[in-house]
Amino acid sequence: MQDTETFSDCDAAFRAERIAESAEAAEMGRALDPRAVLRSLSAVVYDWDIVSDRLSWGANVGETLAAFPAASLESGAAFAELVTSDSESSRFQAINNSTARDAGEGAPYRLAYRLARSDGSSCAVEDVGRWFADAEGRPARAHGVLRILHRNEALGALGDGGRGGDATLGNRRAFNEALDARFAHARPGDGAFAVLMVGVENLVALNRRHGYDAMDEVISAVGRRLAANVRKIDEVMHYAGGKFAVLLSAGNPEQLALAATRLARRVNADLFLTSAGAVKASIRVGAALAPRHGRSACRLLQRAEEAYEQADGEESRYALYAPGQALSEAQRREAAVADEILAALNQRRIVVAYQPIVATQSGAVAFHEALLRVRQADGAVVGPEILLPVAEKVGLITQLDQRVFELALDRLSAEPELRVSVNISVATLRSPEWLDAMKAALSLRPGVAERLIVEIVETLAVEPIDDAMRVIARMKALGVTIAMDDFGAGHTSFRNLRRLGVDIVKIDGAFVQNVARSLDDRFFVRTLAQLARHLGIQTVAEWVEDVEARRLLAEWEIDFLQGHLVGRPELHAPPQAAVSSSR
Repeated sequence: MQDTETFSDCDAAFRAERIAESAEAAEMGRALDPRAVLRSLSAVVYDWDIVSDRLSWGANVGETLAAFPAASLESGAAFAELVTSDSESSRFQAINNSTARDAGEGAPYRLAYRLARSDGSSCAVEDVGRWFADAEGRPARAHGVLRILHRNEALGALGDGGRGGDATLGNRRAFNEALDARFAHARPGDGAFAVLMVGVENLVALNRRHGYDAMDEVISAVGRRLAANVRKIDEVMHYAGGKFAVLLSAGNPEQLALAATRLARRVNADLFLTSAGAVKASIRVGAALAPRHGRSACRLLQRAEEAYEQADGEESRYALYAPGQALSEAQRREAAVADEILAALNQRRIVVAYQPIVATQSGAVAFHEALLRVRQADGAVVGPEILLPVAEKVGLITQLDQRVFELALDRLSAEPELRVSVNISVATLRSPEWLDAMKAALSLRPGVAERLIVEIVETLAVEPIDDAMRVIARMKALGVTIAMDDFGAGHTSFRNLRRLGVDIVKIDGAFVQNVARSLDDRFFVRTLAQLARHLGIQTVAEWVEDVEARRLLAEWEIDFLQGHLVGRPELHAPPQAAVSSSR
């Protein structure tokens, strides 16, 4: 997607005026609710649990996305139905087709597409965020910001349909149009049709053995064979990497299975001739049948992608989308994760990685954040992105919090110069035993409390404010510092921050990562920095990864920086362990 940095003089003046107005509000002592800032930007924060498909939004979703059906905002699949057929990508496709890897703090994505409103019109949106991997490297959760674009921004973001000359994107649009035409002209009694997701298997191993050039030739040859073995009324599209999407005429699941397996046999029948010699490669196929599994191009592609993943364990290398099977698979994965958490707790395999947080002006390390890790039986160490949602669901989060807390206190006791922040979940803070346990642990370690920072999440402020104030006051009475993590999702205001007695605000990285390119994110972060400074609250900017972002954050007098640019997490554990991801 092209950067949306070209604005009219009027737009620039308007944005500068908004920043000036926010600064004036801070000087006058008026506590501005971040929801008002987000509302002025037509932006809303979201979390997408990809495993369960649950989609959660910031508190200002009602104002920002009022033009869309509420039911369409509850899950990733329902949201995908809103993506219009002329969009060249979607959040689902951007994440699941990403070639990036989550190496510690998530893998970034940034795209623009169009959403259909309830009244039949559509609007362009910008979607910026990061996806986080599970223990096997697959996307498990995404966190980002969705912003509705104004007309001039939409033209810059979406352009005229081209994307840097990538011809495959034009094919995707034609494929979507062909799908929509099938839906539009279908009449009762017409034959059904299907979308196939076809992928070359074991690409990594084949690349290693034959080289990338040969693999490019294999992928092109697979596409040609697919096109040569479908009827003229069907369509073949290069979807991404080694994957193709096929629009196939089929009347029922039995006919579809026969057609798909026959197509796979024909593609796999002969070796592929490349510059590296003859190469043996095979494909697997996932399928979704219309209209049974979806009534839009985006939904059918998503269902076919899910079936493609199910086909991985099938002898025939073919699977038809089955909602019950997908659900049971998710349940099996959840049970396996819960078992792993229990085993890790019982076998003392919970370890901690520490990421430095540096002073913006001097670059000196101010403190470290303690990040949960689990050492697996083979010695590999994985992060918590897939663990924490399951732990919260099955009631194991308090045990994880307690173990990380104990390990952090042990290190603070051993290193008198160290300062550490520890994340404590809302569930743990609600536990009646937690504060007494914290008090007892700190009493056994003199001099540690004043070097301990407890990070709480914004959702604590959704609790009755008096209850939250009592919990925080009791922790502060022990001598610890309180930080609010991921601030900016819209749940609370600076007025409540002042009442809660928070000492530090960590600005949500979904806004920070794009400040070098987005005027709206600059406005949001700068406004929060000004208001926090007025209230005497220190600020930390998360997900800092480029020099220009660091320069801007220093200019806005952000107190501290956290991110790969200034320091990656390092494991504090026996030498055989290795860090693989970040909370």
